[in-house]
Amino acid sequence: MDLLKRWVARQFTTRVIVLMPVGIAINIVLGSTVQQALKLPIYLDSIGTILVGVLAGPLAGALTGILANLIWGYLLPAPIGVSTIGPFAITAGVIGLLAGLWGQLGLFRPRRSGAINIIGAAVAVVLVGALAVYTYARAYASPEAFNSNVSGNSAITIDQSKVFFLAVMLVYVLLVAWAIFLRRNVGAVYAIGAGLVTGIAAAVVSAPIAAVVYGGVTGSGTDALVAAFRSGGDSLYQATLKQGLLSDPLDKMITSFVVFFIIGSLSRRFVARFPNGEKAVLSEPEDGAPTASGS
Repeated sequence: MDLLKRWVARQFTTRVIVLMPVGIAINIVLGSTVQQALKLPIYLDSIGTILVGVLAGPLAGALTGILANLIWGYLLPAPIGVSTIGPFAITAGVIGLLAGLWGQLGLFRPRRSGAINIIGAAVAVVLVGALAVYTYARAYASPEAFNSNVSGNSAITIDQSKVFFLAVMLVYVLLVAWAIFLRRNVGAVYAIGAGLVTGIAAAVVSAPIAAVVYGGVTGSGTDALVAAFRSGGDSLYQATLKQGLLSDPLDKMITSFVVFFIIGSLSRRFVARFPNGEKAVLSEPEDGAPTASGS
């Protein structure tokens, strides 16, 4: 029991408690912009959750995700507040738990590359690119469906949404290429892989919520994907699950890389003061002995 108490207390240090509101704000601001304003077929509402989880642990990550969704869904007024986001607090909690696990396993720390790692990095880039292309093709296949199922009263058009989505993906690919091939830091591949697993788990958890509670219509850009799969003959649950298995892995791979990039941009001394901090700043040189990254 004492060991459990110490494990819990370790995740809620003063620094973590200060970081959690920052993570919640990041989730809400970016998520609201991407889903409600730009109507993109991704979310980008878990950056704060994954950041806290990686640096602090699974409980802190889960609590950050749950609180973000509850505050966003039930406490904030429109147009920022969106009631449909509230029930997905369950999904946000799972994302935070997994982020804490990945942080404890050291999947977000820098790693120097070798030939095999570069091949793995190339595979990761191709996978993300393929998901992005397929998501783009399905989400924007029909302007009429997009306007009827997604735009609603929003001023955003399908052409504007396309441009913003392509811009997000271009920036993401350029940053990944910079980190992996120019900086030769293949730690990004591990973070992207963690994002892929997290996205699959999030899709499985979210699908029944979206189908049962909202009939697949949540008011975000992902509704275009649900409509596309429904028009192809899928049942409501099949459509929401397929939408999740497209949007969530792509979204969480992007989000996880962004968190990896943020952590790498912070002072090593600052990061190391968090509960999982040392596992986020250490790398393994060729001899296998851990040292400070970049040394």
